[in-house]
Amino acid sequence: MSTGEPQARIPAYPGVERFVDAFDKLVVRPRRGRGRAPVVLLSEPDGGRAGCRIVAGLRSRLTGRHGRLAPHAYLTEAVGDPAVAPLELYEQIAYQLGESMPHGSGRLHLPSYRLLRAVVTAPAAGGLMERRPKELRDHCYAQHREVSGLAHGLWWLGGRDQANGGTLLELLWNFVAGPLFQRLPRALYGRRANRRMLGRARSGTRRWYAEWVRQQQGTPPADFFRSALDLVGGGPDGDPEQLDRILVHALLADLEAASRRRWYDPWRRRRVSRFVLLVEEAGPAESRVQRFLRELRSAMEDLQCTSVLAVAAGVRTLASRIPDIEAPGLAAAGAELEHIAQHGTPPGRPSGMVVPVAEGPEDDQAATYWLGRWPTLAPPAHRWGPGAEVAAALGAALLALVVTAGLVAGVPFGRGGPDPCLGSTFLGTDGQCVGVAERAESFDMKDGERPVPDDGKRPLPDGERAVRDVLQRIERQNKAVERELAGRAPGDIRPEARTVVYFGPLSGGKDADDPVRGGTLAELRGLALAQSFVNAQALGSGERVPLRVLAANAGDRFQDAREVAHRIVELAARDRSIVGVLGFGQSRRRTYEAMRVFDEAGLPMVGTSGTSDELLAQGEHYYQTAPTNSRAGEVMAAFVRYAPMVAGRPAKGVRLVADPSDVYSAGLAAAFRAAYGEERTTTLLYTPADAPEPSTAPGPPAGTPVATLADLAREVCRAVAEEPGTAVVWAGRGSDLQLFLGELARGARTCPKLSVLGGDDVTNALTEERRPWELFPGLDLYYVSHGRAPALSRESGEAAAFLAAYDRTYAKDHGARTGDMRQDAHVALAWDAMRYLAEGVDQAWRGTGGRDDRLDRRLLQAVLYQGLGGGGLDGATGWIDAHGAAGGGRLTGRKLIAVERGGPAGARTVLLCGAVARDDVRERWGSGPGRPCP
Repeated sequence: MSTGEPQARIPAYPGVERFVDAFDKLVVRPRRGRGRAPVVLLSEPDGGRAGCRIVAGLRSRLTGRHGRLAPHAYLTEAVGDPAVAPLELYEQIAYQLGESMPHGSGRLHLPSYRLLRAVVTAPAAGGLMERRPKELRDHCYAQHREVSGLAHGLWWLGGRDQANGGTLLELLWNFVAGPLFQRLPRALYGRRANRRMLGRARSGTRRWYAEWVRQQQGTPPADFFRSALDLVGGGPDGDPEQLDRILVHALLADLEAASRRRWYDPWRRRRVSRFVLLVEEAGPAESRVQRFLRELRSAMEDLQCTSVLAVAAGVRTLASRIPDIEAPGLAAAGAELEHIAQHGTPPGRPSGMVVPVAEGPEDDQAATYWLGRWPTLAPPAHRWGPGAEVAAALGAALLALVVTAGLVAGVPFGRGGPDPCLGSTFLGTDGQCVGVAERAESFDMKDGERPVPDDGKRPLPDGERAVRDVLQRIERQNKAVERELAGRAPGDIRPEARTVVYFGPLSGGKDADDPVRGGTLAELRGLALAQSFVNAQALGSGERVPLRVLAANAGDRFQDAREVAHRIVELAARDRSIVGVLGFGQSRRRTYEAMRVFDEAGLPMVGTSGTSDELLAQGEHYYQTAPTNSRAGEVMAAFVRYAPMVAGRPAKGVRLVADPSDVYSAGLAAAFRAAYGEERTTTLLYTPADAPEPSTAPGPPAGTPVATLADLAREVCRAVAEEPGTAVVWAGRGSDLQLFLGELARGARTCPKLSVLGGDDVTNALTEERRPWELFPGLDLYYVSHGRAPALSRESGEAAAFLAAYDRTYAKDHGARTGDMRQDAHVALAWDAMRYLAEGVDQAWRGTGGRDDRLDRRLLQAVLYQGLGGGGLDGATGWIDAHGAAGGGRLTGRKLIAVERGGPAGARTVLLCGAVARDDVRERWGSGPGRPCP
């Protein structure tokens, strides 16, 4: 529709086109990508009216030439006149917003504002005090009938009573119909008002009133009409700031709710623009409009309101009371608003932006050209009207009903139902919750049941409880960072926190006892300890970047890794604070698929205990902290060849056990066989029945297939019986080793003793309820470790710091399952991965010169690829330098690796090769002159 008013022109001041372009982007920003926008305050230092002319031009831009383009209200100097009624300002806003709703977006309802306005305008209640809330409810319902056609019609159907001068016939009708058409709707109205205002409604933005009452009175309100009388008792003549505070909050809550889509309401879906408030003149310090602007800013920050954008001109004194974002001019303000439109306003940022606008020549040719080409706002267009969409929805619903009836008739009911997972998690392959956790309870799923809190009513397995404890610790550390940074002073130079995602298997599968397979618990502990260490330095010095951690469950043995990776990438696209991903502790084909998703999205990845050589081939954004399988295979071959591991002598023969379907196992076995020699190695190929990837991995080692663990145990015992000097090299998973030892114990008469050298995954079996040597007492166990911190504590300050942090946190942890975790390299590797990534973030931030807005994942990728300053990092597992430039390979070439001998008395290091520190490289191992390291 045409407005009938002349179109005001935006003056072509220098830089105004960038400011207007940013204004347009904020107005039409999609709901899902919106953040809180600051109140833009146009200040005229010379007392001119340049800001007023810009605001008038913005109004014409929103009005358009043929119809309203976005809902807006334009407040003139008249509403700020002290002689005008206090509520006139809000009535103008409500009326103009309702009248300017674009075509096809429905009517604007403001129920909370209308309710509180009725409370404010209620006359002084008479009679007994206990009757005042009921009288207030009746008054509010009478006001509601003036704006609600349904309520007015029902009241009319109820007839007139004696108090309203009804005739005898009308009195009789009122006696019969009054309870149904008058008193029942009024009672339902009061109940709905309580639900809306006291937080029992679904809309979270309307719970502000209950929180506000708690702050004012200290106790939760039980009845809205009673608490409203206490807080708004003065009415229009009461405290003006109190009046503004409650009405602004109510108005913003309604506007936020009005922007929220409803799947059954096509008119709502067309509300794609923010509600815009334009102020022509703010007036002096104590003016009506300035007080409104102050309360508007506070309320927008309190409610995290994303549906309102306000621009005010004539601001001269507001900035002296409330801290603001200072912009030197229109162009700089436009750049800042573009950044806010794209990335949102961080918590704790000022809620207003002051932009000085001085009178001057309108001779900016770029601005004139831009404003001429785009004279009005261009909101997104809709292909169908709301009526057509209703018809299409009804047709689709009818079709779905027919299809559903056909399915029900032909298919019996199953266990289907709504997804019971919480937050950003969803049901994975094994019926467990996978995805990104928002709370420690988000992954608490067993066989598709609804998550339940850890309240002591359901016994949790030890491993599941331990994982829950670490996730809760990380959650507390995240909240501590947010609290510390939320109350920063304006001059605080500390950077905003950045977010790291841990990507690992946080659920143990449908039939698993608990989710600690694959070193997950150990990695989580190391990650939590490192986060605490890093944040203590960052928040104390202001020279480092604090880090938040989100946990992402990739499913049992990474079965849902690709789908979860896509969820993380979507989250990172909305939240620029996410700078990288940690984890990838199991080398599986599903892990590779997820890594390619992250690499394509440009997310830097730092590995924890993953060792496969193929991990580095999945993209240029992955950096490895653990040694590769190639290096581990060479070390294992040298140890078997020279170490006295079988009855005090080197092994005379080797039975190599590998899983051809597991890329980790196949790769480690191939590396060992190539280094040790094929003629001296007999390979036995065993694939577990529950393997997540039953097909053969590319390039598997050649060998003899074995169907079951019982057959494997018999084959090994036969070889040991024929040659007692035979050793077993276990290249499979640690969980399968436990089952193998159980089978071995049943036929131990033919092989009472056995020497086993396992890969790094065997350390996962050391925290099981029964240790390997308890399952098979004749076991002599050796295993590869990627840097056991207790063996390095004297030479490495980082290893000593890690052990001190672990002992402070888990000194009382002596359970059978986690007693050896202090020596588990998985914990130290996760510590090092977090420290390595944190150091990269710190160096990237320092490279920006303290410009926090320039620190993102692309800058971090550049720092990690070029290499950390100083050449690397002294880690708890040895020296780490995983850069990619100049042939660096994104791994540490001489990464420290060890072989441990385990037993009831604890682990003992028998081989140590590689870089303990930058200037401490172990090149020989063994007693005496020793042997050269591979």
